[in-house]
Amino acid sequence: MSSLRRRLLLWLLPATFLAGLLASIGTYWGAVLELDDLLNDHMRYLAEHINVDPGERVVLTDTGKKPNPLSDDNADEVLLQVWSAGVLSFTTDSGLTLPPPRQTGLSDVQVGDQIWHTFVSQRGDKLIRVAQAQNKRWEELAGLAVHLLWPVMSLIPLLALFLWFGISYGLKPLRTVATELSERNVNSLQPIASKELPGEVKPLVDALNDLLERLANAFTMQKDFIADAAHELRTPVAALSIQVELAQRATLDEDRRISLSEVQAGVTRLTHLTQQLLTLARLEPDAQSPIMQGVDLSDLCKSVISDQVRRAEVSGIDLGLAEHAASSIWGDPETLRILLNNLVDNAIRYAGAQSKIDLAVRETDQGFVLEVCDNGPGISAADRERVLERFYRGNNQTGSGSGLGLSIVKTIAEQHGAKVVLDTPSNGAGLRVQIIFLSKSEN
Repeated sequence: MSSLRRRLLLWLLPATFLAGLLASIGTYWGAVLELDDLLNDHMRYLAEHINVDPGERVVLTDTGKKPNPLSDDNADEVLLQVWSAGVLSFTTDSGLTLPPPRQTGLSDVQVGDQIWHTFVSQRGDKLIRVAQAQNKRWEELAGLAVHLLWPVMSLIPLLALFLWFGISYGLKPLRTVATELSERNVNSLQPIASKELPGEVKPLVDALNDLLERLANAFTMQKDFIADAAHELRTPVAALSIQVELAQRATLDEDRRISLSEVQAGVTRLTHLTQQLLTLARLEPDAQSPIMQGVDLSDLCKSVISDQVRRAEVSGIDLGLAEHAASSIWGDPETLRILLNNLVDNAIRYAGAQSKIDLAVRETDQGFVLEVCDNGPGISAADRERVLERFYRGNNQTGSGSGLGLSIVKTIAEQHGAKVVLDTPSNGAGLRVQIIFLSKSEN
């Protein structure tokens, strides 16, 4: 299993070491320039404070706190020469010969494989040269490099230790959240306290809390759905059981035929209820999102009328499209067909024989309106809001419906950003259901 702590350590340690190395190199380079200037100033100081008396005796005047370059300890640090008329009259190293100086000031002199850094000062007819071999400077720089780099190298184990415990402390809130989640069960969906958490962990915990809230809502809806479905299925199943028992006890063929007819009607109602329950379950918020596309509402009305017209004719119902406009919305054609089929099915069930059902599609300032209007008994104003709830039948308790049709209509409308409005037609009789699509298609 991949470790976040190990991953952070593998990134932070090399990065810290590289930063320390670059800082040391930068410091070293700056120190090289400073040391070079310092050594040049040192040679200049020596050359300017050397005094040669007429007896060719060389002395260092005004030594102050400066070291004596002619002492035994500093004899190998610098080379001191006195030139007179191009002839070497004094040197601190008789075994080393440098060419006569040609100019005053700082200059480099190549002698064999060695480069000498020199400073020449003129005193009357005498030239005083102070020189230092390049390798001596490199020895100074090498020592400086060691002094700069060894702290970085020696601090790596200590830095790794601090990073290890620092990362562990930084990851402590994640372990706290993990521990809290591991101690919960399916019924413990309360949000995780995020007030005291660091800003980097809080978005993760907020997302988890949002998921827990949605799961809690889904479980609650599922429990309610199962309870309501069990309650609704109990009545038709009990009725079927009674009718089957009556058919078994019947001694006359007519009584047996009536009981079997009731069984057939009960099976039909139970099948319709089961189909409605399956449809409603498929439309739950956590179900797969439908695929949206352009849907022509007028064509949808014509298709649904074609499917339902034969059933309407059996009851002598006049089913047709009263008004239609060129209309196209952005939606799922399958669920919209379910919506309209439920509206027409409810109208056929409750409008009564010899009634009239008109479908219409209009364009208004709000958007496109899909309308199903009948001249049946309608729904009282007090029940119009509640009939959109599951299993509520209102004043149609004696009907053969399941109480789910309008609930399905409401769910599909909400998926399409539409609004469901129930009212009475302008003639004052029946029921008019309007589905108002608040935005038009983006074709």
